[in-house]
Amino acid sequence: MKNNLIIGIPAESRMIKGIYRNNVNSPEVSAVVDYGGIPLLIPTRNPDLMDNYLSIIDGLLIPGGADVAPRFYGEEPIPELGDTDALIDESEINLVRGAVNSKIPMFGICRGIQVINIALGGNIYQDLAAQSPTPVLQHYQRAVLDQGTHHVTVDSDSKLATILETTKILVNSHHHEAVKEIAESLKVTATSSDGVIEGIESVDDDLVMAVQWHPETMYKSDAKMARLFKDFMDRVRKY
Repeated sequence: MKNNLIIGIPAESRMIKGIYRNNVNSPEVSAVVDYGGIPLLIPTRNPDLMDNYLSIIDGLLIPGGADVAPRFYGEEPIPELGDTDALIDESEINLVRGAVNSKIPMFGICRGIQVINIALGGNIYQDLAAQSPTPVLQHYQRAVLDQGTHHVTVDSDSKLATILETTKILVNSHHHEAVKEIAESLKVTATSSDGVIEGIESVDDDLVMAVQWHPETMYKSDAKMARLFKDFMDRVRKY
C-alpha cells in the first residue's frame, strides 16, 4: 500500500511534575503507517501555530494522553484531577476546530474523544469515580493494554456499528475522565454497561469518529479494531 496521505498526530514530550512524558504511543504511529498514511508528529508548545499544520495534513488523529485542564470547558479542578498541560490542550482544541472548518477527517482515541467533544462545545467528567451518578466499572484497567477487559454496546444505527460489524465489542480501557455532556454536532454511538460514553461521531457527516478505548494496541490481533484504522484512512482518501 502506497503511503501518500499525511496524518497529523499531536505529539511532543513535555515536563509534568519533573518527568518527561509523551502523549503519543508508537502503536498509533504504526497503525497509521500500516493503513497507508505518513504520520506527521505535531509539536504542541505553540497553539497559535496549529493552523499552519492544518494546511499540510490530510487527516488528524487525536491520541491518548494526560487529563484536560478543566478551564477549557468552564470548570474548576477537583482534587481527583490528574496531570494537565494547557499548551497541549489548547493546541489540540485548535487543531480539532480547524479540522472541522477545513473538512479534515478525524479519529480520536481515549483522551482524543474528550478533546474533540470539548473543542466542539461539550464537557467531560474530571474523574468518573468521584463524579459519575452511578457506580462505574474499572475503566483504568490493570490488565495488559492489548487485552480487552469490559464490553461496550454499539448503537446499531451508527456508522461505528457499520465499521465494527457488531453491536457488542470487548474493549481495553485506560482512563478516569470521560465524555459527560456531548457537543450538539456529535452523537453518542457506544456506551459501557455503567453508562459511560465510549464512542461518538458526527451527526451530519463522517468527519469525526472517536472511541474511548485504545484500538491501536489491539488492532494487530483484533480485526474489529483494525477496521477503525481502515475506516479512518478511507475517510481521509474520500475527502
